[in-house]
Amino acid sequence: MKWVAAVVAIGLLALGIARQWEAIVADFARLDAVTVTVGLVTTLAALVTNMLSWRAMMAATGARVRLAPAASIFFVGQLGKYIPGGVWSIAAQAELGRSHGLARTGSAVASLASMLVSMVTAALVGIVALLVSATDGLAHYWWLAVVVVLGLVALTPPVLSRLIALAFRVLRRPSASVRLTWSGTAMSMTWSVAMWVLYGVQATVVLRAFGAADPSLFAVATGAYAVAWLVGFLVVIAPAGLGPREGVLLLLLAGIVSPSGGAALALAVVSRVFMTLGDLLLAALGSALAVRHRRAARRRVTAGDLPDRHW
Repeated sequence: MKWVAAVVAIGLLALGIARQWEAIVADFARLDAVTVTVGLVTTLAALVTNMLSWRAMMAATGARVRLAPAASIFFVGQLGKYIPGGVWSIAAQAELGRSHGLARTGSAVASLASMLVSMVTAALVGIVALLVSATDGLAHYWWLAVVVVLGLVALTPPVLSRLIALAFRVLRRPSASVRLTWSGTAMSMTWSVAMWVLYGVQATVVLRAFGAADPSLFAVATGAYAVAWLVGFLVVIAPAGLGPREGVLLLLLAGIVSPSGGAALALAVVSRVFMTLGDLLLAALGSALAVRHRRAARRRVTAGDLPDRHW
């Protein structure tokens, strides 16, 4: 089933690229090497901070995962987001964590809580950026304030622990005593905010390459990117938010870029490519780390030692 899920995810990912191939070629032809390099590096850095946010949430549940296995579990599992439904990456990470001695329940809880953190910080960053901008974006996305308030309340360890217990009862699953720490939750949110800032740098660099020069470009681009991700995530039938995310970017960037220049649409296409390349490169790294872990475990078993389940 792991292999089937991986094939389906990569197949849908390739299909999404194929559908936008002409736009990808046209937009990348207008970028210089510096813009491409900065865009890809900041995207990779953002994906790494996302992993660190998940790892901090794992620590908040009491499971401290070392950096190498955390990268292996998270990045390979992230390919599941290209399968429509929004839950496949959680299932993949829970399953992959078993090889490192992590309980499925703990991994699933941390992944769900980490997603909630991303949603709340995306709404927070989006509100700040829309307030800075001169557009009427906040009038259309007033519900971001509701997401922030409800999300911050839900993320407090006492409330989130109760919500998790309720979810297990509703699903008729064995109860699990998961207690979150304040420090781990706060660290997860900190890494998540850093992720949106890095995506904002990527968006700003790309928009400048296509002629955007508004003084508030960085703030608006950062917020627009975060809100676009949030909308794409909520539309669960879209693989990795493909479609809704691009539409929101076009709407929120309309006030600072020229519609005739195509900068907003170019950002949607170019950013999608950066994200896809980053996911594939880091998933390959995660797979290599997993192979190394299995070989080391086999060597220890051959030598007569018990495998180190926590690596």
